[in-house]
Amino acid sequence: MNSFKQNRNKGFTLIEMIGVLAIIGVLAGVLLPKVFQAIARGKVNGTAASYHNVKTAAADYFVRNGSFPLRAGTGATNAAVATGRFDADLVSGGFLEKLFAASIGAQLHDTSALTGRSHVRSQTAAASGTLTITASTGGDNFNLDGDTATADFTAANTVVSIMIPGVATADAVELNALIDNDTVSGSAEDITGRCIFSTPAEGTTTVYLYVAHR
Repeated sequence: MNSFKQNRNKGFTLIEMIGVLAIIGVLAGVLLPKVFQAIARGKVNGTAASYHNVKTAAADYFVRNGSFPLRAGTGATNAAVATGRFDADLVSGGFLEKLFAASIGAQLHDTSALTGRSHVRSQTAAASGTLTITASTGGDNFNLDGDTATADFTAANTVVSIMIPGVATADAVELNALIDNDTVSGSAEDITGRCIFSTPAEGTTTVYLYVAHR
């Protein structure tokens, strides 16, 4: 008889099980959002790290070659040709281990058009007499100094930049804070600094990152 009572006391009552499940539910409701936030923050941090790797590689490339090749960032190939991507040159030259990839934004297959996925390009700057070109019109130029009275580049410059399409607005704002140490609302385009983005549409935007120019 005593043995039976001892075995019965080792089990859980229905009330105890409901209580445990309730506690688990509360903890999940509190912790899961933080877990998702941490994952998102990790992706933004990874993108920022990849950006800095490209900056270092581009600087090394310029020191060795004295110029940047023109890479329009169009077409559907990773080859280092005029319609391709400058990071392909960095890889073939041994300045980068692999092509630039962002942890945020559109993740498309390598055979897709470059305009729809992340890549590094080096283009002739579009000259502007009084105002730099904004992200919404191509992101070729950047307002690096915050002065809209004069353009930062001339048509004689080659500007190296990174394009990351399909970035969630929250990720764009977070990346901007990391790179430019600037907090924006994300409700409109940001055209100041090294990280700029066009006006968000349906929760996503295209981010442009200034790398270098000569």
